[in-house]
Amino acid sequence: MPRLFIYPKKEDSFWYTLKREKILIGRSEDNDLALPDPFSSGHHAIIAPADNGFCVRDNGSKNGTFLNGKKVQGEIELKRGDEILIGSTRIIYDKELSSNVEVTEVVHPSRNINTVIPLKDILKKQDIDTTIQSLATPADFMKIKSDYKSMAVLNEVSKALVLHQPLQELLERIMDLISEYLPMDRGVLMLKEGNPPQMIAKVPRINNKNLLRQKILVSQSIINLALDNHSSVLTADAQTDDRLRMKDSVIKSNIHSAMCVPLWNNREIIGVIYADRISLLDQFGEDDLRLLTLLSNLAAVKIENSLAIEQAIEVEKFQKELALAAQIQKDFLPKKNPPCENFDIAGTNIPCNQVGGDYYDFIAIDPCRLAVIVADVSGKGMSAALLMASLRAALIAEVGPQLRLENMAAKLNDFVHSSSASNRFITFFFCELDMRTGALRYINAGHNPPIVIAKDGTVARLDPTGLCLGMFPAVTYEVSQVILDKGDMVVLFTDGITDARNKDNGEFGEESLIGLLKKSSKKPASEIVGKVCAELSSFTAGVEPFDDMTLIVLKKTG
Repeated sequence: MPRLFIYPKKEDSFWYTLKREKILIGRSEDNDLALPDPFSSGHHAIIAPADNGFCVRDNGSKNGTFLNGKKVQGEIELKRGDEILIGSTRIIYDKELSSNVEVTEVVHPSRNINTVIPLKDILKKQDIDTTIQSLATPADFMKIKSDYKSMAVLNEVSKALVLHQPLQELLERIMDLISEYLPMDRGVLMLKEGNPPQMIAKVPRINNKNLLRQKILVSQSIINLALDNHSSVLTADAQTDDRLRMKDSVIKSNIHSAMCVPLWNNREIIGVIYADRISLLDQFGEDDLRLLTLLSNLAAVKIENSLAIEQAIEVEKFQKELALAAQIQKDFLPKKNPPCENFDIAGTNIPCNQVGGDYYDFIAIDPCRLAVIVADVSGKGMSAALLMASLRAALIAEVGPQLRLENMAAKLNDFVHSSSASNRFITFFFCELDMRTGALRYINAGHNPPIVIAKDGTVARLDPTGLCLGMFPAVTYEVSQVILDKGDMVVLFTDGITDARNKDNGEFGEESLIGLLKKSSKKPASEIVGKVCAELSSFTAGVEPFDDMTLIVLKKTG
């Protein structure tokens, strides 16, 4: 069975074997996997079995759960080597870290340090120009180059990073190149991740074989100096530096020189690169610090570009999935208006987003009875669409010749209550239309009262007969009835119609809808639907829609 390798920030690492059952992770002791982490919520995240392994989902935590640096939304299947960040605790799925990196020490006041150079002094335009232009003067060139051919190094690194690579591959390549052009005993590239943000080691490098079994202890003092001062930091002999010589990580690692430079993408610091050397005879110098700073700036820009490309790919993938979901949802809606003896019926749905929470349908109960349904899930978007799809499936299972409206509504209410969040509910109107007699029996579960316009122009409403679906369990519903005469019209709608607003924040309103319906009452149902939609389009011109809109017109013609 796969394992989770857990790396707390201040405790020893350990592992946990997964079984074919879900586990709860968090700070509380009653979790399956309890974490000694003050930044973790009591019951922070869940890892559960999936089709091909396991998946992770956040459990409503305060600071969020991160997978490979991205905040977890919904349920995500895990792949070997994936890194989960919960609070300040790193969890690697089914793969042990090849080199363990620990950021140690607290911030400590200092009197001095060998070299602290502000980024702006190294990355100022004239210095970059002298580095990347072949016309640089020897004096300018020496400020950055020293023993290294800085211009050639930057050109070579830039060419090596010109093509897009997946982020992890890019980070590995960056450290390969830095190790090649700026030899070090050990180093690590770290990125800011999580909430609260912290430095997470992404690519450790141990080039000195004698150090392979040692943990890389990165000095928090050096990191803080780099971040707080937006500067590159060098200690040429860490053990003799007044600030760092008493630090445990320095003593244990026998570090004689260390550098820490920010990954600055010209907008913000997204991480750091840390490097150290053990040898007293080959310490880092100021020229090394300047070169590493230039390379890190180039790397940070490439990292930012890679993240932007990956984000664009994710957005494109999401848009394709959303378009597919929209098509599936569209397939759930009636493909055409139902032909009915003695009645003329038409309906339409206009989602606010690609997918929405409105639903309408026409379902034949038997040859003489037709079910007409309109419903509206609280909220919008994918979650509302998924709940509506579930309601549709449950509804179709209930509709048949032996249908009892009050029993059906009670079952649907309990289904929605048990299968959705406490803040989710559905307004729902269901009517059973007898095409022979004109009798319309209905249940109204908290929905906008449909409008009945009689042939003589009088207006009535089909008021609620019970609460919205899903608000409370074990709710009862009453059945009401109206008899429709020739020329009468019933209009079902969702609040996206009446709540529509124009650019002056004026509301379309129910009275405007009734007035428009009266003016168009002699027209066929499909033309009335088209007229209302055209009027709404004109009314809301220049305003982004904020809710789904559904409209059904039902006229008795014979």
